[in-house]
Parts: sequence; C-alpha cells; structure tokens
Amino acid sequence: MDMRITLHLVRHGRTLWNEERRYLGHEDQGILREGRQQLLPLRERFFIKQFARIYCSDLLRCRQTLNVILSDSTMAAIPDDEVLGRFIPGVEYDPRLRELDFGDWEGNTYEDLKSDASYRRWIDNPAEVTPPNGESWEAFRSRVQAFLTGLSLDLKELLHVEEDPDTLLQAEAEAEAEAEAEAEAEAEAEAEAEAEAAGYGLGTQRAGLDVLVVTHGGVIRQIAAATLPHTEFWGTQVSPGEELKLQLTWDGERWQGVRVSE
Repeated sequence: MDMRITLHLVRHGRTLWNEERRYLGHEDQGILREGRQQLLPLRERFFIKQFARIYCSDLLRCRQTLNVILSDSTMAAIPDDEVLGRFIPGVEYDPRLRELDFGDWEGNTYEDLKSDASYRRWIDNPAEVTPPNGESWEAFRSRVQAFLTGLSLDLKELLHVEEDPDTLLQAEAEAEAEAEAEAEAEAEAEAEAEAEAAGYGLGTQRAGLDVLVVTHGGVIRQIAAATLPHTEFWGTQVSPGEELKLQLTWDGERWQGVRVSE
C-alpha cells in the first residue's frame, strides 16, 4: 500500500546574516527578535495540529524556530532565550537537515566574492565546483536524499506499531467512526477532485500523516526538487519563517507529490 503524508517544510526564522545577505551554512547563528515575531502566524497554525513526526536541523536557528512555533499559542510573549535553545523530547534533531556548508565563503556577500574566479564558476555550475573547505553539491544532495529515504523507513515503522494487535480495539473504533463519517468523506473526495483539476490535489489519494520539518532554504529547495515533478532546485523560494506544504506519496522507491496551497 502506498504511504501518504502531508509534509510541512518550515524555513528557520530570519537571522542577522539573512538580513545582511551573507552566506549562512553551518555557522550556528540564532534568529533575530524580529524573526521570532514573524513566526507567530505559524505558531497559531501549528499549535493545535498533531504531527506524527517532527524533524529539525540541529543548528540553533532551527531549534529556536521550532520552540517558537510549538510554544503555547495563548502566550502573548515569545519564549525566552534559554527556552528557545532547548532540545524538545521526541523531536528528531538531524544534521542531515543542515544547510550546505559554504566553507571559506561563510559570512561573505556576493559583493565580497564576485571577483573570485572559483566563486564565479560555482555560481554558474554549483554541481561541478565546491566551495573551498566546504561541501560538494553531491554530498549535500546525497544527505538530503538519505533523510527522505530514512523518513519513509521511520514512518513505516510508526505505521507498523499502530497496527500491532494491542491496538486492534482502537483501530476498530476508529473504523466505526470512519463509517459514520462516510458522507463527509465523499464530500472531501469531491473537493479533492476539484483541487486536482486546479492542479493542487492528489485526486482520490488522501494524505495520511502530518510531518513537520524545520530546516533551511537550500534543504527545502532540494526536497522540492527531489519530490515534485518538473521542479528545479532554484524553482522554489521560501522566505525565512515561511512554510512550504507538500502532499507526498511513497511508491516504494521515492516520494512523489504536489505542492499544496493554503
């Protein structure tokens, strides 16, 4: 059976180097106070949502972002610095979700580097040129793909646990509830068909589990390029503190799906 998920990809909140348009890869910066404030709409949206799994880059700016968007939505204030940096139990903090390592170019701007011949070659063909003391494009692409493959294995394990005999009674009760909601399901199917015609839905395929991933702009672009048909790396733009929402199906070999509009 195909496995279907709704994947919520969140880029970390705005940092100082984002503001200054400096290359920010593995440098471990936190988010600005204004960046924390910009995350509040996501906090309102995510606080009541139940995620089957939550994954986060282990870098500080992503940990802080996650702590803001999962904090109590009734709070007027944003959590303090100590709370923002903490690791949340149950969250998978995965270094494979880090941004590309820009090596010696970390902290530099385009203006700083534009006279560097190797930088100009990298701009033209990043797959063939590696930043000095940085990460190759193939290494970056491979670790993001490894995360996606690992995600499928993790969720398969989760679904297997849910199908354990100890949970059969719960599953039967859920099945009865689903039968009672058949009319609503038919209406939803019709809505999905309309969405498919508009280019957004998965037709009769229904997304199952909600999965949250808090990561970096480059990783989000690479995940989109790896899962969405006819999507190039630079074809996806997600600003700091914003979400890209995908509906994906695992066909046994790879994730494939569509972008979902709110």
